Amino acid sequence: MITIFDHNKMKLIPNKKQLIKEPGFIMAVNFVLMMAIYMLMRWLFYYMNMRHFANVTFNDMMLMSWGGLRFDLSALCYLNSLCVLLQFLPIKSRNTVRYQRVVKILFLVVNMLGVAVNAADIVYFEFGGRRTTWLIFSEFGGESNLGKIFLNSITGYWKVWISGIVLILAMIFLYYNPIKKDRAKNDYPKAKVYYPIHTMVFIIALLLTLGGLRGGFSFKMHPLRQDSADIYCKKPIEAAIVLNTPFTLITTAHKKGYKDPQFFKPEQLDAIFDPVKNKTPRGGEMRKLNVVVFLMESFSMEYTGFFNKDKDGGKYEGYTPFLDSLMRESYCFEFSFANGSRSVDCMPASFAGIPRYIDPYCYYAYSNNTLQGLPEMLKNEGYATAFFHGAPNNTLGFKGFSNSIGFEQYYGMDEYGNKDFDGTWAIFDEPYLQYFASKTNEYAKQSKPFFLTVFTASSHEPFRVPDEYKDKFTRGEIPMHRVISYSDYSIKRYFDKVKDEPWFKNTIFVFTADHCGVSCRDDYNNDMGRFLIPIFFYTPGGQLPVRCDSTRLMQQTDIMPTVLGLLNYQKPYFTFGKDVFDNSDSFVNFVFNDRNGTSMYYLDDLMIEYRNNKLAGVYEFKKDFSLKHNLLKSKDKYRQLPFMQRQLEAILQQYITRMKDNRLTVD
Repeated sequence: MITIFDHNKMKLIPNKKQLIKEPGFIMAVNFVLMMAIYMLMRWLFYYMNMRHFANVTFNDMMLMSWGGLRFDLSALCYLNSLCVLLQFLPIKSRNTVRYQRVVKILFLVVNMLGVAVNAADIVYFEFGGRRTTWLIFSEFGGESNLGKIFLNSITGYWKVWISGIVLILAMIFLYYNPIKKDRAKNDYPKAKVYYPIHTMVFIIALLLTLGGLRGGFSFKMHPLRQDSADIYCKKPIEAAIVLNTPFTLITTAHKKGYKDPQFFKPEQLDAIFDPVKNKTPRGGEMRKLNVVVFLMESFSMEYTGFFNKDKDGGKYEGYTPFLDSLMRESYCFEFSFANGSRSVDCMPASFAGIPRYIDPYCYYAYSNNTLQGLPEMLKNEGYATAFFHGAPNNTLGFKGFSNSIGFEQYYGMDEYGNKDFDGTWAIFDEPYLQYFASKTNEYAKQSKPFFLTVFTASSHEPFRVPDEYKDKFTRGEIPMHRVISYSDYSIKRYFDKVKDEPWFKNTIFVFTADHCGVSCRDDYNNDMGRFLIPIFFYTPGGQLPVRCDSTRLMQQTDIMPTVLGLLNYQKPYFTFGKDVFDNSDSFVNFVFNDRNGTSMYYLDDLMIEYRNNKLAGVYEFKKDFSLKHNLLKSKDKYRQLPFMQRQLEAILQQYITRMKDNRLTVD
């Protein structure tokens, strides 16, 4: 509330007439005007591109519009941050006609640009299938006919441009500015009252603007990204309705686009490496087995006893006694790899076959591309699908991404409640996995198969275990070891609860870590060891033999095609991985991952490193576990190297061109 100072009563008195002329109030009114204009443009965007959103209902639009308010608020805070600063500065000159004229011009110019790019994207969406990002300037930087393209869009989509002009004119004529003459000097409180009050209002305005930019005030919440829009959608393409183009441009301005390496002609690529799999299905009926996936937070291979029997003279025990016992009854892989180094890399790799290349997929400007996710494919075959994670629902964008790839239900802290909270990060694993066991039994009572995923959380900072277990889990060289042991015990408790259920033997259990955790062993502290994680399949019904495979290489992107192969899925699908149990002549026993632009390609028992479009390393990784001996100088003796390099280059080119063209599905 804006006030003046009463010299007689020595107190602050509200003044309504003065309030409506305060610069801060003027800013607020015009901000609301822009929010309304952006909402109108959202509905115009939907109307003009309706054929791409055939299954969107009115209720869906209302939800997406509600979610879109966060992105509109964020974009307008970015665009109008200077205006906010000028209108709330604790200086008396704000109340002059000349000052307000400058602010008005600035406000109208920046917001005209916002309306213009929003209108342009209504047209461009037809070709790109997503909101425009800053990368358009690098992708089309060499085009010489952009002016002609722009003129054609005006004539071909005149309804859009007329609507944009009408909205700009509305913004100009509806701009609120009641200050017609300068405020008299004696209308101000004394300086010792005016400056403290308006300084406090200024600070509050800055804090509110910061919250608007981030999309909220919780420090546990990741600032808004493009993929955050998926929370309000059923399909990735619908995120374009939630978003606005100023937001996507501004938030990707610092990102660099992929440069097409052009190793091969486009017509050659699919013959070298084709990411569309199962073009010729095996035939027969699909096996409707249940699938339960455990994504284990930071479970490095080095923490296990099973994969490190020979360490420390055979005395190394590891910190995963239950998982070790389970692996002795499972199909395991001696060499199994993560495709990224962060939690957000795991889900795109495991459920959509998209590895990390340079940056996490979810953080990149292409994160609203349409994906063909494993949950969506199984849902279309009659499966119930759900994702479980004990952290707050907005953590790391998991809820949005799970929506985008077809998980029907999401169970986070919002559904579980705040009990059993570790105080910082998430629900402790033991009670949450007991909750997951109960939910698994509920899904099993439905009349259809289920695909469920749980992401464990306790093996993460702050590395806490519940007080009742503080004396039980004490062994370890680093704090991570204690929580790994606790999470391992929590998984055991899950299996204790479900192992006698009727559905148990009709289920494929898939285990993988999201990425490696903190290392304390030198032999794992290298470019291979930083990606080694346990990946194994436990089939209590005997669908797979018990084996530790030392020949076939496994990676997270192989999980989706391998599960689909086990289920005898009959349709084509898109992935950069492989069905690890494929026995056809075309099978290639490879792994691909990338670390900050250094790509690694494994084939059988050889690994190459590729940096700056050239070969940088050659390693016999099975003999040289610590990668101490770079054999680049003697590369000519390895006959498979030309094939490996050709495969790696084809993977990179397929990844880059398809990511830029939004072609990450069979269609």
